[in-house]
Amino acid sequence: MSGRSFRLELLLVVACGKGAPPLPEADPIAVKQLAEKMLHEVPTPAATRECTKADLAGGATMTFRTLQLLGGETLTEKPESAEWINPPELEAPAARTLVADAKQAKAARQAAAQLLAAPAWVVYKVDLVNAPMALGLKELKIGSVGTRVIRYEKTGLPGCVQVFVFENDHAVAEDAIAKSDRAKIDPAVAKRLRDDLAAQYIKLAPR
Repeated sequence: MSGRSFRLELLLVVACGKGAPPLPEADPIAVKQLAEKMLHEVPTPAATRECTKADLAGGATMTFRTLQLLGGETLTEKPESAEWINPPELEAPAARTLVADAKQAKAARQAAAQLLAAPAWVVYKVDLVNAPMALGLKELKIGSVGTRVIRYEKTGLPGCVQVFVFENDHAVAEDAIAKSDRAKIDPAVAKRLRDDLAAQYIKLAPR
């Protein structure tokens, strides 16, 4: 076989997807069991060492809301569990896939394999949404959100925790306060503040 014909055959094989190794797969039940264990092992800052930047590098990231869904836990109606303050941009694609495409067996098994192969899980837990205006309440103050960033080891036990607090952009908050001169908060103003808090979270959260 000439070198030219060999290269042509190789290109055809690659183009047809032949020879590409299949993506690893794992049982999503194993992910559910690991998530359940983590949900029972939520550390307080005083009980676990503080995370460093190195601790948060390379782990599979997800919000605590997604961890709850992976573990089969029922979400509460508290603001801390709301979708808007648990942005998917903080999450590894495999975590989102396993929650969104749980009925797609192959995609779920591939996502499960990625999560189980990760060296650790880094979970962003919202502890307190202190943002009355963003929640539609007439209390004119800059909104803030308190969170914990938790590194969970492959055993399901926490390795470290970091407290992280962020606020609305001050210009956005001050503009919202200036526009809130009626008895109730305008829903559009509340949404703008929620969107801004989510954007601040995505931008500033420890990675």
